[in-house]
Amino acid sequence: MRKVLLIIGVLAVLACGFGGFIAYRALDLGKEINASSITQEQFDAQRLKGAESAVRGALPKPLSDIDEKDIYGKNDPTSQGRPPGASCSYYTAKPITDGADVPLFRFCFAGGKLVEKKRVTIVDQ
Repeated sequence: MRKVLLIIGVLAVLACGFGGFIAYRALDLGKEINASSITQEQFDAQRLKGAESAVRGALPKPLSDIDEKDIYGKNDPTSQGRPPGASCSYYTAKPITDGADVPLFRFCFAGGKLVEKKRVTIVDQ
């Protein structure tokens, strides 16, 4: 009987630890999404051909660890028209909504200048 209780206790501790880790990651992701969100006005205020340093300085830290396949899917080779050779940063749109359409603001830079700003949506795969 003690072995059974010991096994149940160990399993309960492992389950709580795993559940706590999942909750922590979800909370951490939620904080990043909130911290990396900008309003339509902040998006509109950035001018094409503006200096990359000025644009990045006017905005919060962009979303990190973005895999473009997660945004555009495997069947969009142009990544919704991403400029060739440009590096892009992504921000969530404020207010953050729950729905099938998840808008992101994309800023693409090349040669130290803002070459494109665009509202893109995460595709439903």
